[in-house]
Amino acid sequence: MEQLIIGTAGHVDHGKTVLISALTGVDTDRLQEEKQRGISIDLGFAPFKLPGGRIAGVVDVPGHEKFIHNMLAGAAGLDLVMLVVDANEGVMPQTREHLDILQLLGIRNGIVVITKIDLVEEEWRELVEDEIREELKGSFLEGAPIHSVSAISGQGIEELKAMIDRLTGDLEPRSSTGPLRLPVDRAFVIAGFGTVVTGTLVQGSVRVGQTVSVVPPGLEARVRNIQVHDQDVKEAKAGSRVALNLSGVEKGEILRGSVVSNPGYYSQTTLLDAWVELLPGSPRSLKNLDPVHFFLGTVRTVARLLLLDRDQLKPGESCPVQCRLERPLVAERGDPFVIRSYSPMTTIGGGMVLDPYPEKHRRFRREVIDRLQELKQAPSEGGDAAFLRSKLEELVAADTARLMKETRLAEERIKAILEDFTTRGQVEQVGSAYILSDTRMDFEGALLSELERYHDKYPLSPGISRARLRGTLPRAFGQREYDAFLDRLQEEEKVEIKSDLVSRYGFIPAPSGKEKQILDHLVEQYAAGKLQPPSARDALEKAGAGQDRRDEYFNYLQENGALVKVSEDLYFHRDAYREAIELLRDHFAENATLTLAQFRDLAGTSRKYAQALLEHFDQQKLTRRVEDHRVAVRLNR
Repeated sequence: MEQLIIGTAGHVDHGKTVLISALTGVDTDRLQEEKQRGISIDLGFAPFKLPGGRIAGVVDVPGHEKFIHNMLAGAAGLDLVMLVVDANEGVMPQTREHLDILQLLGIRNGIVVITKIDLVEEEWRELVEDEIREELKGSFLEGAPIHSVSAISGQGIEELKAMIDRLTGDLEPRSSTGPLRLPVDRAFVIAGFGTVVTGTLVQGSVRVGQTVSVVPPGLEARVRNIQVHDQDVKEAKAGSRVALNLSGVEKGEILRGSVVSNPGYYSQTTLLDAWVELLPGSPRSLKNLDPVHFFLGTVRTVARLLLLDRDQLKPGESCPVQCRLERPLVAERGDPFVIRSYSPMTTIGGGMVLDPYPEKHRRFRREVIDRLQELKQAPSEGGDAAFLRSKLEELVAADTARLMKETRLAEERIKAILEDFTTRGQVEQVGSAYILSDTRMDFEGALLSELERYHDKYPLSPGISRARLRGTLPRAFGQREYDAFLDRLQEEEKVEIKSDLVSRYGFIPAPSGKEKQILDHLVEQYAAGKLQPPSARDALEKAGAGQDRRDEYFNYLQENGALVKVSEDLYFHRDAYREAIELLRDHFAENATLTLAQFRDLAGTSRKYAQALLEHFDQQKLTRRVEDHRVAVRLNR
């Protein structure tokens, strides 16, 4: 087996990225935001030379529940997974959710890696290992090896490499003889080279000079160059992490979820016949045509599930369904998928594609149900212009590729009609998509009205989250179009966007008289508490404020710089916070190290507050923990 793909899974901040760095020497966090926040957001990749000489591709997935969609894009196509568990925390919510996802995706090979063992006693590590074994019962990882490491000190790393080498030695190679299939997980442009796509080559092979199809959007391209682990190659085979430099496609035409394949082999579909199962731990039943977030390969979309033989699917049950997809995708019979509840988003189940190009079904048709049960057992113008306008109204926003699919008009005809509509002011372009001008004006009015309502209700909040504001618009208005629409409104000075928050242009949070009294009282309490501050709950109660506006009050005081947030429920007055930093500087001016007890005594506070401050300073890179003490990192006056 020349190539194999190894992935990570596990809860946020359990050490997956640091572990990969220890194994490969590569920091897979490539985004500046990832380095600033200290958590992985998108997929990361690294080559891994095994002791036996083979080269593996390692996929680092984000652990935070907000980025499960990125984790799912990376989990598809893994030959072996490392489930990572922090020795301090043990099994956590995303540990369980990732395990469910891996199970639903049909991954069968893996090991468990306990990290950060240098921070715990051996007895505690053994308890964590017992907890893990209990959690893994009934899963594909039951009985899998559990190996403990410290990625910082290097303890257990070489042994882990050897174990991975042994466990992957007998894995069956992927088929290089079938049709080419490369689900795209990244697409970008390199100056002087053009469009590049990356992904895991799950089937077939690809050669330099070969003509390939990219679906969606449904166009052909020529492979100019191929890289495997940053090395130029003439051909790549199944099981490789691949980067393809494609000619014939422009920036923005390829997105995550597209599939590179042989021309004419795959086409897009918005209907799938499938068999779906709901996890026993699902918080509720699934009703007919309930919307779910649907993940297949590197694609993320929304689907409504037509239950073909019942009115609701209960936790632990399975049944035949027809998936009606918001976004066209490429699927193959036997493909596994995962579903997550629409809101709040959590993994509730998954299934297998039985027929990727079915007819539209009605429910409770015996012949349809019987057929799907059998498949489950089998091995794996003027008029044109009016028509186009009606489709565009129905779809809300669409690019030319989608309009080709929905209208079956030639691409040249669609472009000519859209150009005429644009000249007449009837259609506008948002990002790469087109939208009716009337619809665009309605959307603008809806967003601005929602912002006004929000500012009236929450006058202290700097803005509404992008995701929450998006809920004002139809689900059919895609994320890419929504982001481009917001950018346009900002350029027109109608809204302001700061990080993830959106506000009316020129809006400044302004507390009322009563709110100002509460804020002043809060600040006074924290100023008086110095390095032994009150809890947020107690401070609000003494200030005469309700707990329901806690985040609004404290976020406002953080924005104004009056308070500094150190942990989830712990804030310090800015003067006390500065005092703590000065204590650090004075200490390190004469000492090389600092213990928790020393800092507690210096600050004249309790161990609880001292520990929280030191952990915060570690996160801010002012100090670094080394065994049982701290050393200075960035403490220049």
